[in-house]
Amino acid sequence: MSALPPFGPLAGVRVMDLTTAWAGPFAGRVLAYLGAEVIHVEAANRLDLWRGGGHAIDPNRYPDHDPGERPWNRTVLFNSQNPNKLSLTVDVKKPRGVELMLKLAAKSDVVLTNFKPGTLQRMGIGLERLREVRPDIVVVEMPAFGNSGPKSDHGALGPSMEFAAGMSAMIGYEDGEPYPTGPAYLDPMGGYNAAAAVLTALIHRQASGEGQAVEISQVEAAMPMIGELILAAIETGEDMPPRGNRVEWAAPHDAFPCEGLEEWVAIAARDDAEWRALCRAMERPDLAEDPRFATLAARRDNEDSLFDIIAAWTGPRSKHDVAHLLQAAGVPAAPVQNGRDIAEDPYLAQRGFFSVLDHPEAGRHAYQGLPFHLDATPGGQFRASPVLGADTHRILRDLLGLSEAEIDELDRAGTISAVPAGA
Repeated sequence: MSALPPFGPLAGVRVMDLTTAWAGPFAGRVLAYLGAEVIHVEAANRLDLWRGGGHAIDPNRYPDHDPGERPWNRTVLFNSQNPNKLSLTVDVKKPRGVELMLKLAAKSDVVLTNFKPGTLQRMGIGLERLREVRPDIVVVEMPAFGNSGPKSDHGALGPSMEFAAGMSAMIGYEDGEPYPTGPAYLDPMGGYNAAAAVLTALIHRQASGEGQAVEISQVEAAMPMIGELILAAIETGEDMPPRGNRVEWAAPHDAFPCEGLEEWVAIAARDDAEWRALCRAMERPDLAEDPRFATLAARRDNEDSLFDIIAAWTGPRSKHDVAHLLQAAGVPAAPVQNGRDIAEDPYLAQRGFFSVLDHPEAGRHAYQGLPFHLDATPGGQFRASPVLGADTHRILRDLLGLSEAEIDELDRAGTISAVPAGA
């Protein structure tokens, strides 16, 4: 009933997506990209957080800086993470709400959530009830700290999970405070891990006929990003101190300012040959013979002075020109891309990374794709994210078999609604 091209490897799989914000919806986005029919379920009084419910409106999160009459349908946050999905609204606290959720679960292969532990039970659709209506169902939960242990009842967001995973302690400068990156790493990592776990569980079910409960601790999912540093700490008993962009095995190894506001180029010299090539590109062959910089050890001892010299050269230049010049000279270098650079990158355009989709309220925009390229079952993004409740009537009628009279009664009772509570 999704009306999407049956090109993805998960065509025929139905996912009941009860997630919110980023990590959970991102997992659903991956599954929808791969062809699954993903039904994103919300309640009028408890919207997906990325629709903006309960938060002050930031005009920067809307097309043309205009929230419009229905900002919950126009926000770039929600619309970036939910292409291909269907939207169903059901309030489990209203008449027949739990019944509808169980009816949908009975016709679904996967239930995907990213709530705190115990939330499904409190909603009346815990694991045992889900298995009663669909014995081979795959139920995925994504609690920050897992479903067991002393921190299992703790809620968390991307930044706090980053601290808990130990990542922030390694980001920053010597003698400075630790720096979180925000949710930029933790949420998509959790989402990718959850999507991979769903695929694993579905393969197991295909072979055995058994469903299973899947738990993704998002903090634990983040730890492989710094796995070698954790192992080093276990082995030596010492944590690696933060040094900004600098490392032991290269000098320079840093981001240098360029022409424009907050424009940077990353440059590294891993050995003396690359250092000499950098000096020639800078038209400063004298630096190669300078005893402060003649060897890697010397350059590391004088990194502050080295930074100032290179920054004086890069400062008035375009980051793209510097990167191209150094790459041609055999020096590792790259422009530090910002959002506009990514949107206008000819490499990504040639690769077809962006999908241009028409949204009924947000308009026509390009959306980032995902890094999966399957030649036989390519998947893709074919439909913009749904407006709230866009598919509620069709799902209730065509999938769950309700009559028009029953649907009208649910509407009057507030069990379903395309308008947020209090809007």
